[in-house]
Amino acid sequence: MSTQVVPVRRIREESIVTGEAVELEVRPASPLLRVAAGLVDGACTLLGYVVALLVASRVVANPSGSTIRVLLIGSIVLVTVILPMIIEVATRGRSLGKWAWGLQVVRDDGGVVTARHSLVRALSGILELWLSLGAIAVITAMITPRSKRLGDLAAGTMVVRLPEPAWNAPLLMPPDLGVWASSAQILPLPTGLQTEALGFLRGTSQMLPQVRARAGAALAQRLATRVAPAPPPGTDPERFIAAVLVVLRDREYRRALARDALAEERRRIADRPPFGI
Repeated sequence: MSTQVVPVRRIREESIVTGEAVELEVRPASPLLRVAAGLVDGACTLLGYVVALLVASRVVANPSGSTIRVLLIGSIVLVTVILPMIIEVATRGRSLGKWAWGLQVVRDDGGVVTARHSLVRALSGILELWLSLGAIAVITAMITPRSKRLGDLAAGTMVVRLPEPAWNAPLLMPPDLGVWASSAQILPLPTGLQTEALGFLRGTSQMLPQVRARAGAALAQRLATRVAPAPPPGTDPERFIAAVLVVLRDREYRRALARDALAEERRRIADRPPFGI
């Protein structure tokens, strides 16, 4: 059995564990992609700095020399530390530049970054991104195994290239479960569990086979507690999960149609003229 060697070490796929305890193969972002995303973020930061100064100059009339220094320092801290940290936490590691290039900041274990991670990255960015015009960050990213800059090394994070999501792929009823699903009683799922199940099906192509099988079996077992009767013996867990989601989707679709029809009927009754007119 031959093994293919990937010549570019820094962008090879690696295995990490996400916050949902699912092992995924991810591609650390290459230095070139990180530079491209950094240019977009840098342009946005400079624009934000100019806007902050303009707003400050309008708010403070006839500022003194010390006031000007305070405004300059405050604006720099705002647009280089506070705002990047807030945006990174709020978007789960995706700034405008990272969104444009399909990148995301995650912890080394694949989990979602917290305010502490983002603060460390933002503070180190003052040196390696702004004072050195990005030179330190680029050099560090080129020599570290996962293309990390100093902020990533200090915070325990990495920037990964997200796989192309298959959000438009249709979710279909498995043919062998159609008869069972037509008579099965399925309780509504908690929002978190339904989202997790849908995310699992859409991310199976990125999972290692053994992890995919283990995660699918565990998720199917959780769904089975809300389903009666149980699916036929020997049913594949992923097909069972898909069948449950299809039933719930179709049920919600029918309810939406019924609500729309009822609302339309009420509008017609309200618009109907009274008798004798």
